[in-house]
Amino acid sequence: MGLDTLGAVPLAVFFKAMQPTYRPSKISRARKCGFRARSKTPGGRKVLAKRRAIGRKRLGAS
Repeated sequence: MGLDTLGAVPLAVFFKAMQPTYRPSKISRARKCGFRARSKTPGGRKVLAKRRAIGRKRLGAS
């Protein structure tokens, strides 16, 4: 373990490794932005109504 300029704190702990910003997951996307998630809240139902009015083929995330 390299104990450098930060005293007793190893540099590996201090500087965390870079992570990708966006890690796609179909399940979490559907749960957050899907049709059934939209249908549960009044604001979500309003979104679905607007998308229907526009004539969208898909109303929720797919």
